[in-house]
Amino acid sequence: MSYQDIVNDLVEIITPLANGHEDINEHTELTGELGLDSLKVMNMMLAVEDKYDISIPMNAMAEIRTVGDFAKQIEKWTSENV
Repeated sequence: MSYQDIVNDLVEIITPLANGHEDINEHTELTGELGLDSLKVMNMMLAVEDKYDISIPMNAMAEIRTVGDFAKQIEKWTSENV
């Protein structure tokens, strides 16, 4: 799965949680621009875990600022599970 495929999947997952923001891309800040609260971040994490069959460490989200950061982490986690 390519980085861009993961970004596209993330945009699909995040859009319903993003309070009407429609122009989401790899540079979009998850909490800054989209204003995702902790419940929405948790829902996003659960959706990503289900989609990619991975387990996201709870402390990992502290280092993730943008959709692109999250995509890079997912790419890393999925390659570790192969």
